[in-house]
Parts: sequence; structure tokens; C-alpha cells
Amino acid sequence: MTKVETKTVMIVDDEPDVLDTVAQILVTNGYKTIEAKDGQECLDRLREEIPDIILLDIMMPGLTTEEILRAIEKDNRLSGVKIIFLTAIHMPEAEEGGLLASKQVVDFIEKPFTIRRMIDAIEKAICCFQILNVSRI
Repeated sequence: MTKVETKTVMIVDDEPDVLDTVAQILVTNGYKTIEAKDGQECLDRLREEIPDIILLDIMMPGLTTEEILRAIEKDNRLSGVKIIFLTAIHMPEAEEGGLLASKQVVDFIEKPFTIRRMIDAIEKAICCFQILNVSRI
């Protein structure tokens, strides 16, 4: 029997309740998690460990989302990492800000969201986007 590799999801959100709840849901569903409370901690943690997926909030203090995306895109080690926005921002606002232009952004989940929606987005990103190398929403 082949052992399935545990996938790692980084959760980046400045709301401790969201961070903790999403982490618990992911662990319960068989994922390893890395948690970061803001963009700078996200980038610091990415120097130590590379996740398969990043669940990224858009509105956080400190670094802007654009700065986070630019730093991730510049680091060749992170080229295979897929990003899913998990945010209270609506998609048209994110499109206006150019946040969906990154080839690594594969999905957009608006808060509040269902557990099923989040898990489906993660599974789709891990399965389909890596196998087919499809990189758009």
C-alpha cells in the first residue's frame, strides 16, 4: 500500500480566531498547517518551509498583499506554491487592485465561507493545478 504524502497549507490571517479555526479544520482533514499572522511572518516562515498551498487574507496590517505576492513570485523556490485568497474582500475589488493577475493565484474564497468550499478549493489546487499546470481561476 502506498503512503499518501501529507500536503501542507500555510494560513495567513491577522484574525486569531480565523487562523485557529481554519488550522483545526485543515488538521482534521489530514493537512499539515503553517500559521502566520501577517505578511511579514508569512515571508519569514516561507524561508523555513515551503507549503503546497497558501490561504492568504487580503486585508492585513503591515505588508500589502501586492508586496507579499511580489516577494513570493521573486523566490524561485516558491514557484510551485499555489495561492488561494481567503478574504472578506469581494472579487471585483481584488480584480480592480490587480491581485488576481498573479499566475500563482488559483482561487478566491470570500468570507464567510463553508468548510466544503475551502476544502474543495484546496483539493482542486493540489490535484488539478499541479497535474495539469493550470494556473488561473
